[in-house]
Amino acid sequence: MLILGLGGLGYKDSSAALVRDGRIVAAASEESFTRIKHQGGYPRRAVDACLREACASLAEVDHVAVANNPWLALRSKVLEWYGERFFDSPEFRAYHIFHDEIHSTLTYLKALEDLLAGRDDRFSVVRHHVSHMASSFLAGPATSAAILEMDGRGEVSTSALGVGRGAEIEVFRVDGMPNSLGLLYAVVSDFLGFEGQDDEFRVMTISTQGEPTYHEKFREIVRLGPDGSFQLNYSYFLYRDGLAALSQRFTDEFGARRGRDEPVLQRHRDIAASVQRAIEDAVLHAARYLHERTGLDTLCFAGGVALNWVVNGRLAVLSPFEHLYVNPFAGDVGTAVGAALKVYSEQTGTRPEPLASVALGPAASDADIEATLRRTGFAYERPDDVVADAARRLAAGQILGWFEGRAEFGPRGLGQRAILADPSNGATKARLLRDVKPRAEHHPFALSITEDASERVFADQASSPYMLRWGTVSEVARGALAGVVTDDGVARWHGVNPRREPSFHRLLEAFATATEGLPALLNTSLNRPGQPPAVTASEALEVFATTGIDALFVGPFVVAKTGA
Repeated sequence: MLILGLGGLGYKDSSAALVRDGRIVAAASEESFTRIKHQGGYPRRAVDACLREACASLAEVDHVAVANNPWLALRSKVLEWYGERFFDSPEFRAYHIFHDEIHSTLTYLKALEDLLAGRDDRFSVVRHHVSHMASSFLAGPATSAAILEMDGRGEVSTSALGVGRGAEIEVFRVDGMPNSLGLLYAVVSDFLGFEGQDDEFRVMTISTQGEPTYHEKFREIVRLGPDGSFQLNYSYFLYRDGLAALSQRFTDEFGARRGRDEPVLQRHRDIAASVQRAIEDAVLHAARYLHERTGLDTLCFAGGVALNWVVNGRLAVLSPFEHLYVNPFAGDVGTAVGAALKVYSEQTGTRPEPLASVALGPAASDADIEATLRRTGFAYERPDDVVADAARRLAAGQILGWFEGRAEFGPRGLGQRAILADPSNGATKARLLRDVKPRAEHHPFALSITEDASERVFADQASSPYMLRWGTVSEVARGALAGVVTDDGVARWHGVNPRREPSFHRLLEAFATATEGLPALLNTSLNRPGQPPAVTASEALEVFATTGIDALFVGPFVVAKTGA
């Protein structure tokens, strides 16, 4: 059985996934091909890429699974903005159809109608929160688990609690707009001068450098209920055009808003720490309720809030669950996988195979890579031992691009498309900040480390296979990892497994041998700021040519810069 999953929200974060006989065989986001972050509309390019990877055609697809109900999203938005009579007005057919969000959603709907033709009994809509829950539980390793979904907004839902057993998911409760932790985090991020959803992770980072001195005020903003629920105090918010903004009451109590170009002060760090603590408290509150209700030892966490690596670190340490699973595509793009897995489990009554690898995107053959190198005119070599050559260069202080196999699905570079450097070398990190990935000092880079070595470096033993949690670095290891450790001694990290990422694992071990140090590297995604990660060899070469990367390892080949 071949199932095509379509994810995102119609107007943003569009994605596609293919599940064949219960196994995830391909997944990709539309932004990877248009190079426009959070690309919306129908994911035509992503669908085509998934079909190519699976050596299948659209005619061979047995079932289409659409994550979230785009018809509901459009109708509720239009009703909110204009009222019921809008659907009968000429404006609906003329001017407003060209509004970006509505236009993207309408093109998405048109493509869905085309897919629906001839598939009436083989076309399913899976609600947004259920798609998130399925993407975590049905792709995860545990056959029974509590499930927590926390999001900004999808359709009209914002969070959900439930349990998964075998192939079944039972939803206990669904919260809806405007009661949203994701939107709370977004509006406070805006207040702190960080714009857009891609800047919200900067608030996570500065939160680790502040103190939750405003914690009691945020307890008034986020009120916790007896059944694991939370309720926002709406007097702190304004809602217009389906978006949230802070009211005058928030400014009166927390002071003036920070301008984007103004310095980050301790007050801003403390507000960030306080909203972060409020989010963590609400997530932990829901997790404790789920543990009490289900009695299970595993929690699956999904939705946009599950991309908050600081929340995940605290959840792993303080929740009553023994195991925490957060998938590498916990955001809206991952709903394509969740919808397809949910339909598979419904159609067959069996549980899908757990996720084996995050490398689900397009691949490039060695022949294709070499053809690209020749066409673009880059001088290149084919080393006898790629891993040994890369380790030698990294040990010498070079910054490398690493391009191998199939692209990752999700926002993190996990050994397929990455920029790598020595995590202990201060001069290399300074050059990385200046010439490759300019960013504020309060936004640290992440760490990739072998799972075996992570047990010696981090205080607690919880795993972090997808770079979605932090850990406290032992005192003896902080000097060797100075390029990734924050001032308070924590690092966001990726545990590399030899079965899951064999070549990348060998590179880490070779680097340890070359430096007589830890099998660990500074790791950031292979892209320029503001762009999605590179997918093709051409895009990787563009990053290499336009930044201060010293050498690019692309498949079995290496391209290096010479001179200044």
